Amino acid sequence: MPAISDQDMNAYLAEQSRMHMNEFNTMSALSEIYSYVGKYSEEVSLGR
Repeated sequence: MPAISDQDMNAYLAEQSRMHMNEFNTMSALSEIYSYVGKYSEEVSLGR
């Protein structure tokens, strides 16, 4: 399979971003926040 150029990859990612700009997965976002807080719970509780 031939390599894709940076320009082509950037154009593809920009197109994907435009296509999905109004989508937001709330459950996924909450899961990421929960994971972050679990990982850094001590720092979060200390307010650092």
